[in-house]
Amino acid sequence: MKRPNVVLLFATLLPHVSTFAAPPTAAPVHKPKLILAIAVDQFRYDYTTRFRGRYTSGLATMLSEGAVFIDAHQDHFPTVTATGHATFLTGSVPATSGIIGNEWYDRKLGKTITSVEDAATTLIGVDGQKVGSSPHNLIVSTLGDEIKMSHSGKSKVIGISMKDRAAILPSGRMADAAYWFDNESGVVISSTWYQQQLPTWVREFNAGKPAFQHLGSSWYALGQEKSGKPLMTLPSEPGKAYLSQWEETPYANDMLEEFAERVMHNEHLGQQDGTDVLTVSFSANDHLGHAVGPDAPEVEDMSVRTDLVIGKLLAAAIKQAGGRENLLVVLTADHGVAPVPEVNQQRKMPGGRLDKADYLAKVEAALEEKFGVGKWMIGTQESGFYLNDDLIEKKKLKHSAVEDEAATAAMKMPFVARTYTRTQLLPRDAMQSRIDDYVARSFFPERGPDVIVIIKPYYLFGKSGTSHGSPYDYDSHVPLIFWGGGVHAGTYTERVGISDVAPTLAAVLEVETPSGSVGHILNEVVDSFLKQQHRSISSSHRSKQQARLQ
Repeated sequence: MKRPNVVLLFATLLPHVSTFAAPPTAAPVHKPKLILAIAVDQFRYDYTTRFRGRYTSGLATMLSEGAVFIDAHQDHFPTVTATGHATFLTGSVPATSGIIGNEWYDRKLGKTITSVEDAATTLIGVDGQKVGSSPHNLIVSTLGDEIKMSHSGKSKVIGISMKDRAAILPSGRMADAAYWFDNESGVVISSTWYQQQLPTWVREFNAGKPAFQHLGSSWYALGQEKSGKPLMTLPSEPGKAYLSQWEETPYANDMLEEFAERVMHNEHLGQQDGTDVLTVSFSANDHLGHAVGPDAPEVEDMSVRTDLVIGKLLAAAIKQAGGRENLLVVLTADHGVAPVPEVNQQRKMPGGRLDKADYLAKVEAALEEKFGVGKWMIGTQESGFYLNDDLIEKKKLKHSAVEDEAATAAMKMPFVARTYTRTQLLPRDAMQSRIDDYVARSFFPERGPDVIVIIKPYYLFGKSGTSHGSPYDYDSHVPLIFWGGGVHAGTYTERVGISDVAPTLAAVLEVETPSGSVGHILNEVVDSFLKQQHRSISSSHRSKQQARLQ
């Protein structure tokens, strides 16, 4: 029997096997060269709807061409600058990130500290040896950290803002630099966490004294420069009074945008082998909003001018990255803000002003009546407080009993909605409501207070202006927009968290999700990149098939 020629048969079949059975080879996905992460401090979601008819530039473009999530929330408590900015690019919540507020009482140091102060560093760019700021209290990674670890240092990550915490926390522990504004000297500064002295180009920027270009200037609403009444007139002499008011004007945002352009140009962002990240947080909106509230004409004009300044920033970023297809932008806010109580009362809405000293004195008095004379509270955070552990131990009391008494005393006040104690939160039991969940997601035992108090809606501590920090929607509901190369336009109604931003961007870039992330990937954003990848694979596969068949 003659045996078949196996070699000849295999050679005959091989082209067909290769053509029809070989799996397609994935073509490289076109990843953005530059991530521009924008936060507008105290920019309520409804500013994107109330003033949309007046937007003509950056916000208008992003709202019409981007992936817009209309029910996005900062899903934690308190809703303040540090927690919002930490969540933005970590995907974490305070219970995991360690950033539980703008400040908290440090039991070991026996004093209140800020979220970013770091005695192991010093400020650079100012005279003298002043305690610096750093991300050392942030105990999880950011998107930028993960990019740098993945790309072996081929990417740059830089954060800028008027506020130290807003520049430092989104950019992360491995950031190449973070820059912020010193409201005593009026210049851009940093700390020795990043470098030993400011780069030459930053010193040159400061030498131009951009913050002092508006001495004696009047801020008019757009279109009313010649006929209208000024919204604000700045002092004509330099100093703290001038800088304090200047920070509340659009001029401060203009300066930050100009600095962002200098950062991109001098650091060659968008031109590295990997993906670079620039985080930009506009703070003037918050400084102004605290003073006048969300219903003031100044806030409307500030919002319209924010649209313009974002448009200028987008144009510069597109040019820097070599085209929109190389740029991915995400925009949000760290928190919203409550209406001014007097305005709300005119609307026949509830709420009012509270005296914090009186509130704390009543709780202290209740503890003294129950347990005896002593300083029972040693620190506060927002409306919560820290109990005196040494006194509790000295009197041989159960910590939980003192917590309960303090919580009961607070609940007797008509403006208190609910309370939570340390003992109650430690087991991490399932929560019964969204507010319960916000509080549980924000309790970090080593840093958190012993009693957390939630004030009823629309009540505020303070004699003037307004504030934020509550778990209510007017403080938690913020814009969330993705825009740039690979993002398809659309409006999405499902409730999402700002903690979803970091894992979504990580999925797009194909890097590890930040270590403390609790968010979910937003498929509405990622799918457009996956479809782009699928098209690349299909196109590549078809080309190979055609080449083999020719």
